[in-house]
Amino acid sequence: MIHQYHFKTHGPEETNQLAQSLAAQLEPGDILAMSGNLASGKTTFTQGLTTFFEIKEYALSPTFTYINEYHGAHQDIIHIDAYRLNSGEELISMGIWEYFDSGAIVIIEWADIVAGAIPEDAFGLSFRVIEGEENGREILIHSPRALELNL
Repeated sequence: MIHQYHFKTHGPEETNQLAQSLAAQLEPGDILAMSGNLASGKTTFTQGLTTFFEIKEYALSPTFTYINEYHGAHQDIIHIDAYRLNSGEELISMGIWEYFDSGAIVIIEWADIVAGAIPEDAFGLSFRVIEGEENGREILIHSPRALELNL
């Protein structure tokens, strides 16, 4: 059963807060498949996740390196940017299954491009800019399990 959650945030701080609320309920090996246009909040959300897990490196979108690895005291995060890829096959050829099996939380930005390589039990996060509100974001979360998210 898929659980669906809908939020509107009104600035990076709220987007970060929502990410930390989700992070508190993530488990090792969870996969977050993110989709949304440029500047829709995907990287800001990722920064909230890395903050929760006390990762010292500042999370930047790995557009040109494809993959960033962040190592926390208790949880690692793999951050993938699929913007420059053409298909899920390319992601598979990069060794994505090793990351999926590593126990790290895997975040994939532009997941719609590589949908064929993403397991069915991944979390789906969709980001959209709220028209007329410079820092407003609409965030839809599809979760494979029930969550208690607070904003």
